[in-house]
Amino acid sequence: MSQSSTAQASNIGHFLRDSQISTPLANVLQGAHAEAAAVERVASAAGWHGLSDIQTLEGLGGNYLWPENLFQLARIDLRFDPDRVGSKGTYEIISWFSTFERGIFYCVPNNPAIGWAAIALVPDSQPSPRSFIVAGMFTDSNWKVEMLLLNKLNDQGPVQPPFSAVRIS
Repeated sequence: MSQSSTAQASNIGHFLRDSQISTPLANVLQGAHAEAAAVERVASAAGWHGLSDIQTLEGLGGNYLWPENLFQLARIDLRFDPDRVGSKGTYEIISWFSTFERGIFYCVPNNPAIGWAAIALVPDSQPSPRSFIVAGMFTDSNWKVEMLLLNKLNDQGPVQPPFSAVRIS
């Protein structure tokens, strides 16, 4: 399940570059992660994984309810590129029966280089990506993600409150 350190470093570099997270913000997030890690314990594959215990995002692919905007009923379809499972793929956000956003997504698990797990959506139609901190996730025994707790990310850091993306298929 785990990637080599070279592949993981490459994924982290791609994520930081393509999500356009500034160095000062990355430092703030690393500090927040260090505080949260001090109070969390490491768990097995099945169950709840907090901020400091997201070892892989290989089970992320699939369809989720996507309440990023509370006033727009939507779902997101995440599909990994065959050679980048756990780090890069394509996505579509669908409202009712039509796609209103598509693009590329990047994701990284929790690791010492950046200190948190994150997902970045890079829409085809917009120049700026949207990034999310994975504040927690619920997985089965094979690391298939059943539910994500996500914080939107802006220039000041994670936006509260988080929202939940629940797997529908």
